[in-house]
Amino acid sequence: MTRTRQLHLGAFMRPVSIHTGAWRYPGAWPDANFNLAHLRRLIQTLEAAKFDAFFMADHLAVLNMPIEALKRSHTVTSFEPFTLLSALAMATERIGLIATASTTYDEPFHIARRFASLDHLSEGRAGWNIVTTGNPETSHNFGSDQHRARHPL
Repeated sequence: MTRTRQLHLGAFMRPVSIHTGAWRYPGAWPDANFNLAHLRRLIQTLEAAKFDAFFMADHLAVLNMPIEALKRSHTVTSFEPFTLLSALAMATERIGLIATASTTYDEPFHIARRFASLDHLSEGRAGWNIVTTGNPETSHNFGSDQHRARHPL
């Protein structure tokens, strides 16, 4: 009996590119991180190409980069993952939708509720990139000057 192996493909999108200067490339969409029409076209192209998953990384604070680099970057901001992936679920049928959620600043109930909603809206296509938050600047976005200790699940 011949055993076949299957290759699984996942697209790592933040949501469009991790390279800070990608927006300057000729033909690039400088507003792609906040343009639902562009993101819809991207994920539909991935789904047509038989990709298994669309993974959206997330950060709870501005990236640890020098301010001059941030001024030239399009990776500073993007849609909130659950809102975006819920919208993209309506434009796709098969591709998995993976979001980052941090256990450092979110309570288990909140994470479970968001993923349950995405899972129901997408008919079972939700996935979780489990992380702890290492950026101490995140604490300011949650009303504290003290970074929470990372804790295991």
